[in-house]
Amino acid sequence: MPRPEPVFDGTEGDVLIAIYEWPDVPFSSYTLTQRLNPKFQITTPEYRTAFAHVSSVIEEHIVRGLIRGKRSRSADGVFFNNLKLTYKGEQAAIQERDRRTLREEVKKVMDVAALIRGDGEKK
Repeated sequence: MPRPEPVFDGTEGDVLIAIYEWPDVPFSSYTLTQRLNPKFQITTPEYRTAFAHVSSVIEEHIVRGLIRGKRSRSADGVFFNNLKLTYKGEQAAIQERDRRTLREEVKKVMDVAALIRGDGEKK
């Protein structure tokens, strides 16, 4: 029996897709946090919360065998440099990207259908 494909929350999928779409960028826990949260200043509590969440996602992906990287330590705790997708991680990133594309296409079709039915008109 085939295994079901993993389902990722927003950040889990965002991490995989970012590393997949920019294969020559030397991502770290810090640079991924900045790329995924460009509105946050590095010194803010929001950034620290985002960093902790991204770091947790990275560790979970490492446990699942989806990414690999060089583990280091800083004042913020353990972080990873040189993050790369494993073969399994590449497959998961492609599947997640395709799922998101499909969801966006379905949403567009549903929006057009709502307009045709008149759901979008004000009464």
